[in-house]
Amino acid sequence: MPGKGAAGRTKAVVIDEVAYSQVHAQAKKLKMSKSIYASAAIAFFADAGLDPTKERPAGLAEVTSTVTKEARTTRVQQVEIGNRTISILRAWEKALYGFLQQQQGGALNYLEQVETNIFRYLVGLETNVLSPMVEMMVRSNIESYMARVIGKRTNLHVNGRKETEWTDANQAINDERDQKIVVQMREFIKTNNVPAPKLAPKPLVPVLPPKAPMAPAAGTPTGGAAPK
Repeated sequence: MPGKGAAGRTKAVVIDEVAYSQVHAQAKKLKMSKSIYASAAIAFFADAGLDPTKERPAGLAEVTSTVTKEARTTRVQQVEIGNRTISILRAWEKALYGFLQQQQGGALNYLEQVETNIFRYLVGLETNVLSPMVEMMVRSNIESYMARVIGKRTNLHVNGRKETEWTDANQAINDERDQKIVVQMREFIKTNNVPAPKLAPKPLVPVLPPKAPMAPAAGTPTGGAAPK
């Protein structure tokens, strides 16, 4: 078979027909000349220090098969590790949700107690303070009216006047008083408007924990092909 030596000279090497047909087929497959393919093959064995009469392709096939099996084993182990990790995360998520639900229930219970105490205080304030104050104001108003009646009758009796004279003299004062009362009550209502208390709506507590994010599907090794 022709080839080029180190000095660029062509050398002839005798090979058998089987080897020649293999060189011809592989060189044609790789789209190169037979000389280049044969020279590269010889250089490969020479650089690797291999004995081409002992190293057979079966050994390389065995290595490839072993690598493929180990790769499949590694992928199976990766799937198992992923499943265990997802199981641990699910268990942790369930425990965390239970803890947060207990905390939420405790907080809502505490807020309901605070709200109940506030209403009790307001009811007690209205019963023990505001109602007696209103009663005292009404009583004071009635007593003031009775004092005015007594004063009017006393004045009429002492001065010997008629009741019509007393009524005409005090009508303007009464009208002015009523007008001032209306104005002051309107101002009081504007600045002291107290809204009626209402119960705050209770937040809805979910019954089920939120769904965990979807884990990426792990590849299942099939066949004898080596993983990419």
